[in-house]
Formats: sequence, structure tokens, C-alpha cells
Amino acid sequence: MDMEVDEENTVYPITVDKQYTPTPDYSDYKESFASTGTPLVIDNGSWQCRAGWGSEDRPRLIFDNQIAKFRDRRGNVPTTFVGNDIYSDVQARNNLKSAFDQDVMCNPEVMEAVLDYIFVKLGIEAERIDHPIVMTEPVCVPLHSRSLMSELLFEAYQVPSVTYGIDSLFSLYANGPERSRDGIVVSAGHQFSHVIPVLDGKVHLEHVKRISYGGEPASEYMLKLMQMKYPTSPMKMSTTQSETLLINHTYVAHDYLEELASYEDPEVFKAKDRVIQFPFTAPVVEEKSEEEQARLAAKRRDQGLRLQAQAAKARLEKLVKREAELVEFNELRSLRPTLKKAEWTERLKSMGFKDEADLDAAIKTTEAAIKRARNKELGIEEEEKEPPTFPLVDVPDEELSEADRKEKKKQRLLKASYDARMRAKAAKAEEAAHQEELARLDAEKREKDPQTWLAELHARRMELVDKIKAKKQLREQLSDRRSHASQLRMKSIAALASDNPPPKKRRKGQDEDTFGQDDEDWMVYREIHQSREDDSEDEEEATLLNDYEQQLLKYDPNFLEEHTMNAYTPKNSFLHYYTNGLGPYDPAVGLSLEQTYQLHVNVERIRVPEILFQPGIIGLDQTGLVETIQDVLKRFDAQARQRLVENILVTGGMAQIPGLIDRLDNSIRSILPFSQDKKLYQVRSAQHCLVDAWRGAAMVTRSSERLRKIAVTRQEYEEYGGGYIKEHGLGNLRYE
Repeated sequence: MDMEVDEENTVYPITVDKQYTPTPDYSDYKESFASTGTPLVIDNGSWQCRAGWGSEDRPRLIFDNQIAKFRDRRGNVPTTFVGNDIYSDVQARNNLKSAFDQDVMCNPEVMEAVLDYIFVKLGIEAERIDHPIVMTEPVCVPLHSRSLMSELLFEAYQVPSVTYGIDSLFSLYANGPERSRDGIVVSAGHQFSHVIPVLDGKVHLEHVKRISYGGEPASEYMLKLMQMKYPTSPMKMSTTQSETLLINHTYVAHDYLEELASYEDPEVFKAKDRVIQFPFTAPVVEEKSEEEQARLAAKRRDQGLRLQAQAAKARLEKLVKREAELVEFNELRSLRPTLKKAEWTERLKSMGFKDEADLDAAIKTTEAAIKRARNKELGIEEEEKEPPTFPLVDVPDEELSEADRKEKKKQRLLKASYDARMRAKAAKAEEAAHQEELARLDAEKREKDPQTWLAELHARRMELVDKIKAKKQLREQLSDRRSHASQLRMKSIAALASDNPPPKKRRKGQDEDTFGQDDEDWMVYREIHQSREDDSEDEEEATLLNDYEQQLLKYDPNFLEEHTMNAYTPKNSFLHYYTNGLGPYDPAVGLSLEQTYQLHVNVERIRVPEILFQPGIIGLDQTGLVETIQDVLKRFDAQARQRLVENILVTGGMAQIPGLIDRLDNSIRSILPFSQDKKLYQVRSAQHCLVDAWRGAAMVTRSSERLRKIAVTRQEYEEYGGGYIKEHGLGNLRYE
């Protein structure tokens, strides 16, 4: 299948750091809210904090729930940044702190800084906060965490009362108070996802289920996938950037496996592949004038001439040195008749020669080198080498001295080597002539009957391809110690290695063969297996196959490049396409600078949110979202189940992912009784997934009578302690 698509994809830019958006300062507190007792609503999430007045429809403040506290290097003074202000300072971004451990508040010092920030931004300058506080908390929050929060609010800020409620139940209330008495809330939050059943206006905490996957684990999973996909990428992706990919580029597949299979279609792949462009700085190329270019060219020529002169000088010095060595060697040889044998041998060793033959060889080599150097200086081409002569080979040993007999032995070895080279050269020429004759006959056959020639060539190619595939499959099986082929080979080796080979039929009671149960036996097997591999045969087969395919590409119009064995196929080329996209790619040229700073997000778009339905993909030993809802429904009777499934609300940050509601709506049908008349359930999304928890809490404050009944006053706090709450349909239960 041809995967080439020439059209370019849309490129989505991504910033290095999160953009700084200043939180506004409000100055209308004294005119509008001072001395009014207007409740202050705080959606205290582990990702974002939302705060505002209960009388308004939307929160005034929305910021990341974290601080940065450090000592400034310049002034050596303690500095604190809160919320979005963190992104205005580089040093602050590297010193982030959160009051939460997962979704539980456990650091009151950081929480106090966040609350100070809220009150200052809202314009409250009084020493005490004379407004009732309505604050969200996670489901089944530990009593100690609530005690810390109550102590902070009552002791540090002296608030008159505090009301706690579950964020996802406030969201249920905001999406229709009349429908908030019965239903199931699917809260896909920042740290976890919860399935919370509500029946008759009461939350059944004993039946609440949690999936350990939310926005932050999803962002971390996206980050790991990108790091594994681009291990050599020049840019370092941050969690903020992976969070951006999760929010802006993921979607939930209607059918995960079917969606994965659709990526094999190049048109579908092109439509769903997202190209993410990271910022980069292109190198500055200075444009030079014609005069500057001419000056540089002249400079390069001068440098070339100087290098040539230096090289000629070095060659001349080397030639002079060799000529001096030749004179010295000849003078040494001229002393041979005048010296005794012992003196002559001592003189040779002092000059670095083993014997007289070694001296003659050095003289011959030096003369040849001097001749080549002089010819090169004079521009004279070298004459062809004359075939070597071996004059002592045919001379009887009786006529030779001891030194000549040693030289004769050496010449005999050289002659044998020379004759072997000549025979190999002749055989090679003969083989070349034979191949030329075969090529000529093949060309005549092709011209005479092209159809028959093509059919035979195709048959030879298919036979060779089947042979290569069979060998590859056998090697894969032999590399697996549990395969049948490997077991049979192991038994054969055991039988050959044994001094007493076992009979074909083992008699009853006879000891069984245990060879192969120990890892050391398999190490012996692997050594034998590796030693018998013949790579040269594979190279010959690959060369022959390439020759066949080149001829088919040239003479068969129906045989295309994609039909060759080494061509990319969907099975072995998807990794390249998933990483670099469908555009044309030349391995010799490589990626451009712009492409080097690009990421292709494709299968990750559906893989990351799919964990909600299949946690086992990342090794999470929990059931998926649909199975969790089914488990919750089983804990109620049939009538209660029907009331619950008629109102399934999905809220939280991950509820914004496209396709989640449709997938859940389609999957819920499989766990409910079949009904032909009407749809027995409804899955809906929160109107404003991120702010509905705050909106629901604000709606509760508009009934002063209801708020008075569910609020914990300062007197009750002092009497019952910080963990005390009043039960209501939108909050946790009180445990003694």
C-alpha cells in the first residue's frame, strides 16, 4: 500500500512555557460586598482554584492552585508568587509547590498563601473575613485534611461559618437542581476519576468507586509516549506542554481497535495526524556582497597555493632523505667483500637489518620509491609492472650457497602465491565471460519471447522470496527456546552429545532426558546455532533477489517499487510514518531544521484517553469506566438502578475530551437490559465542566435558610472540632 501523501498537514505551534495571564485585581469590595455578609465560594481543586462571590454567576478568579516560594538571588529577600503570577518569573517556575498530595490538602502553609492571594485579589483588606465560606472538597476526604482546613479558616481568618461539599455533586446540582436527587456522577478529575451514585438526594459513599487515572496521570502518560517516540529529540517536553496536547489534541474513539485499524488508510492518517511545531531559532546566514565573495575566493586560492607549495616541499624533503638512505645502504653493501662474516652480520644488525637479503630488499624498495617520486615530479606516468622473476627456483640446491638456498625457499613461496593470484584472475575473467554469455542469451530470450521470459523471472523471484522468508521464520523459531523447532533441534543436539543415545522408544521406568532444562544447556545450543549461520549465503541471495527485481522494474510495467521485498509496507513502515508523517522523506538528506523541532501526534490522540476504559494498557490493575459503573449498579435493586441510569452526568476536566460522552453512551447500552420501546438511560455532559462545581456551590448560597442549616459555625467548630461537618445531599458524610 502506498502511503505517500504530498499535501501538507496543518502545523500547530506550541509554546515552551505556559503563557502568563495576569489575575485581575478587584476594587469594588467596599462599595458592593463589605458588611453585606455575601458568601464567598471557593472551588479548591488540586489543579485550579476558582473563587468568587456567591451572588454572581461566574467566579472572579481562576488560577493554577500552586505557589512558588524562594529567596531572590539579587536582593536576597524571600519572594512568593501565587497562581498565574508564577509564569511571569523564570525562577518562580522552577520552585513550584502545591498544598495537595494528589487530591488531598495536606500543606496548610501553602494553602494559607493561596487564601491570602484570593482575599487580596478580591479587594478584602480587613484583618478578618466576615463572610461565610463555601468550599469544595474531594469525595471521602480524610478528617485530618478537613481539620487542617477548618483550623486555618477559623483561626487565621476568623470566618463566621464554613460549608463543605463535594465538587462533583455541586456540579450535578448546577446542571439541574430538579434532577440532582437521583443519578450517577462520573467525575473525571485532575488526579482520579470517581463514579458516585446519588439516590433520593443522598450520596452513597459506601458504593463510590475510584479509577486511579485523571488529567495529571494522562498528561504524564502523554509525556512518556512522546519521550519514547522521540528519544533523540533536541527539545525537552515539559508537563505543561503534554497537558496542552491532552487538552487540545486528544479524543475518545468510538471503537478503539477499529479506530487504530483506520490509521492504516493514508487519507485517514493524514486527517488525524497532528503536527506540533516547537519553537526554534534558525541560524543566521549572512549575505555577502560580490566584492566580499571575490575576496574570499582569492583568499581560498592563496591558501590552496600555499598548501600545494608545502606539500611539494615535504615531498622534496622526503625524496632527499630517501636518496641519502639509498647511498648509505649501497655503501654498506660495498663493504661486504672487505669484512669477515661476523663483522658483516654485526654491521647489518647495527643498521637494523636481519641479514643480507633484508638489506637487498630495502635497497630495492627505496629505489622504487625514489623512481616513483621523480616520475611524479616530472609528470611521467608509471610503466606497467613487469611480472616478477624467480631465477633460483629451477637451480639445484647443490649449486647454491646457504644464503641462496634460503632465498630459493622464499622465491618458491612467492612464486606459489603469484601463480595462485594469476589462476584466480583467470578464473574471474572466465566467470565474467560466462556471465556475459548468459546475459546475452537471456537478452535474446527476452527479445524473442518477452512474456515467457517475464513469467520465468517472476517464478524464480517468488521461489527465492519464499526461500528467504522460510529461513527467516526458521531463525525466529530457533531463537525462541519454547518453539517446536527449537525443541526438536535441542533434542537432536542432546542425542548427538550423549555417549549412550536414548532409544527411539523409552521403556517404562527409564530415566527421562533432562537436557535443556538448565540454562547452561541452552547456552551451548546458542553457540552451536550461531556458529552454523552463514551470512555469505544470505548476501548472495539478497544480491540475486535485487537483480531479479531490478529487471522486473525495468521490463514489467505492472511490477512497481512497492512490490519489491525491501519496499515499505504497512507492517514495517508505520513506525516511520507515525514519527515523521506522510510527507516525502529522503534518508540521504534527512529532516529539515523545522521538521527536527516537530512532533507528530496520531495514535497517542486516542491511546491516552482510552485508559479510562482500558486501564490495563498502562498496567493499572483496575476495571474500566463502564465496568466500574456496572459494578456500582449491581449494588442497588432493579428499580433504583433504573432511576440511577436515567441521569448519568459526566463532569471534570477530562469530560471536555471530544467523544467521551458518545463512547460512554454507546458502552452503557451493553450493560443494561435491552428495551425496544425507548432508551432507558441518558448520559449527558456538564454544561461547563470546569466551573460547574463553583456554580453549583454558588447556587446553594442563594438560599440563606439552607446555607444556615448546613454551615458549620465557629461555635460548632470549637465544640466538635475541625473534622465536624453537617450532612447534606451534596457533601460527605460525618463519621464519629
